[in-house]
Amino acid sequence: MPTSDDEQDREPVDAPEFTRLLSRPRSMLVFVAIVFVVTTVQAMANPFGAIITDDYTWDYRLPLAVVVAVVIAGCAAQSALLLLSARAPVVAVLGTTVCYLGLIVGVDVPRWLTGMALVVAVAAFFLAVHRRALPTIATTAMAIALACAVMFSYAVGAGLPLRAAWGYTLADGLAFAAPVIGGAALGAWWAGRMRRLRRASAQVAAAAREHEAEVERAKALERARIAQELHDVAGQHLAGLLSLADAAVEIELLDAAQAASLIEEMRAEGRFASASLYAALRDLRAESGSHAEPTRDLRALDDLVAYWTDRGMRVVLRVHAPVDDVPAMVSTTAYRVVQEALTNICKHAAGSEAAIDVRVGPRTIRVSVGNAPGRSVATGDHPRGLGWGLTGLAERVELLHGTFQAGPSPYGDGWLVVMEAPVSIDEGAVRAQRA
Repeated sequence: MPTSDDEQDREPVDAPEFTRLLSRPRSMLVFVAIVFVVTTVQAMANPFGAIITDDYTWDYRLPLAVVVAVVIAGCAAQSALLLLSARAPVVAVLGTTVCYLGLIVGVDVPRWLTGMALVVAVAAFFLAVHRRALPTIATTAMAIALACAVMFSYAVGAGLPLRAAWGYTLADGLAFAAPVIGGAALGAWWAGRMRRLRRASAQVAAAAREHEAEVERAKALERARIAQELHDVAGQHLAGLLSLADAAVEIELLDAAQAASLIEEMRAEGRFASASLYAALRDLRAESGSHAEPTRDLRALDDLVAYWTDRGMRVVLRVHAPVDDVPAMVSTTAYRVVQEALTNICKHAAGSEAAIDVRVGPRTIRVSVGNAPGRSVATGDHPRGLGWGLTGLAERVELLHGTFQAGPSPYGDGWLVVMEAPVSIDEGAVRAQRA
């Protein structure tokens, strides 16, 4: 039987969880004081009521004043034992029970003390809140058994016949056991509710943390997308601006009309680059749910070719099948591949011809961009990239379960960029690749 407050008997339910009021020592003192006053008033109601109505005869062995003082002191001691309910609830239950039984035997006024059983019930409530079910049941049963044994011994010692002693024990024992069992049951129910509430709170907190993590991941992906947009779009216009600047350097100083035309185109390129940068910065500051412009895909290849043709690049485009039905993610990635390849040709092979070949089959798409060697460019003249070009494209294509290659052309001098990706998902192949 448990009689001490071992750490292993503690239920993982804290006092502040079942009530914040009684989690503070000062509040618990107020609670104990209220219990003491209520218990004392109940105990004194019987004798004082009889005295007031002049319907009382005192024929006990102890004087009335002594009995009243002892009962009040016993009520105070029993109430004070509730202060141990948080740290030593087993001691609180057994201690309040002993105080109650001690007054029954010591002052011989059991009918005055029926309210003290409720104090034991309060201690049993705290016991069920702070301890597991087995210690609670064992301690409650011990208190009831002790009360019944003392009551029976008291009745026999008072000279009652055995039958009358059993009747007294049964009646007063049940009167004591009922509130004590009720208090323990209520505490066990409350503790269960608090455990469920704690688990629900933990789940809510975990969901909130997961949501915050998802938001942070979404923000990181959005920043990466904006950075890629800066590289793909603004980088294209800046490369075009450099190409026009190279052409302007080679113009004879006397050809003022051509120089003015190139300067005007350079101004336009600068406006395009500025607009691209502004759009990316606008995305950075945009609120959640704001409208975003659609991303370009293979259907915009003619515009891309026209853009570079206007800037002096010779571009040949061959599309062997309609691209309208290509999945959006595949079409967008293929467009980025062509865009990046043309930008690199402008940077590193100025003056060369570019050839774009797009082949869409029933299950796959193949996009290639090749170019012949251009005029030689000094090493210091190569623009410095941001590191998101070919590497970023390769990562995008890999997400589509496709392949990406960029390197010297196997058909002669020059450079070749090739992307192949499925346009219809083969679930079996995807699972095999993930495995």
